[in-house]
Formats: sequence, C-alpha cells, structure tokens
Amino acid sequence: MSPVMNECVLIVECTPGFCERLVQACRAANYNVLAADSGESAFTILRHRQHQIGWLYSRAALPGLIDGWILADQYHQAYPSRPVIIAAHDTRFSARSDIVLKEPTVTVVSETIRHVVEGAEAARAAAPLGLREHRRAA
Repeated sequence: MSPVMNECVLIVECTPGFCERLVQACRAANYNVLAADSGESAFTILRHRQHQIGWLYSRAALPGLIDGWILADQYHQAYPSRPVIIAAHDTRFSARSDIVLKEPTVTVVSETIRHVVEGAEAARAAAPLGLREHRRAA
C-alpha cells in the first residue's frame, strides 16, 4: 500500500447517517478515517494531529462557532497545496483551490476523495521519475 493510502481522512459531518455511510465508504477504499460531528471537535483533532491527517472533507455549515471554511484554513497550515473537499448549500469560489461540492451525495464525496488522493499519489509517483530522467540528461 502506498504512503498516500496510509494517510488519514478527517471527515467532518454533522448529519449522522451521511457521516456513517461516508466513513464506511472510505474505509472500504482502505483509507484510515477519523470523524467529527462539529467544527470544534475537528479543530481540536487538526491542532493535535495535523501531520497525521492527510485529507479533509467538511460540511461548510457546522454546529458551533467553527465552520468548514475555518477548518480548511487550519488544515492548509500543514498542507498548503492540498485541496479540502467542502460540501455547501451553494457553489462558492475558493481562493486555495478547494473543491466545493453543492449538496453532494455520499457517492459523490467518496469518489471525489478517491480522485484527489489518487491524483496526489500519481503526482508523487511521477516526481521521482522526472528527476531521474533529468539526471540522466545532464
């Protein structure tokens, strides 16, 4: 299993049934998963385990004072180039190239997570190859 696959996905979802189905879908895809049902809980996880969290999915609107956008900012402190997947009631522009999904289903979110992780995995695999090719040419 690749290093990317061993990283953990933090799922922040306040709808219990949706959260459980998404956690099951991610675990079935061999991802390690942590789940939080509020922005405050997720913020605490990100602060204490930020380098163990490889990927973040969050609902934009969450109970409490911390929403998905604040969580995305916190996540980007550890991973500035990785997108956060955010579920929102409407489409919104993200300055950090986060992926904003309008009222997604569990299937759409799990496929988006898989696409983002596999894309990062492909980029990591290609980087050393490109470096080796460059060294041969030199």
